[in-house]
Amino acid sequence: MLSLNAFYEPSDELRPIGIVAREVGLTPRAIRYYEELGLLRPAVRVKGSDRLFDESDVQRLKEIKRLREVIGFSLTEIAELLDADDVRAHLRNQFRGTTDPEVRARVLRAAIGLAERRLAMIQRKLAQVEAAASSERQHLDQLSRLLAQEEDRLHAAAPLG
Repeated sequence: MLSLNAFYEPSDELRPIGIVAREVGLTPRAIRYYEELGLLRPAVRVKGSDRLFDESDVQRLKEIKRLREVIGFSLTEIAELLDADDVRAHLRNQFRGTTDPEVRARVLRAAIGLAERRLAMIQRKLAQVEAAASSERQHLDQLSRLLAQEEDRLHAAAPLG
């Protein structure tokens, strides 16, 4: 029996999980796990068949990977950030869908509040990373002082000559 991968063409809009996994640098298992957690909803899921993903799914997976691997957010934090992305897209559509200045101002206030919450999350993560870096700097300084003391003892004990 042929799989959907056998029929995949690079120009196709929908891609099976195996192709997407290789493209994004994740395993199909990780992608299924992200789906299970609600971080991702494939474009198409046919019963008894492979999940099919579109470009927006691929971009969302890339963002999940970046937030997790590069920035170090937990899956809970990623879920919160992705929910905020969904809200931001909704607000963008509301803003573009009206010319009423009162509605647009309300949407902009909501978008600012959302951006402030996202920034606060990122700043908390940066503070955690800075605290870890500070701790490592202190440890390195302590090791350097101990090495200097040992080298001083070594030179003091060495015979002159």
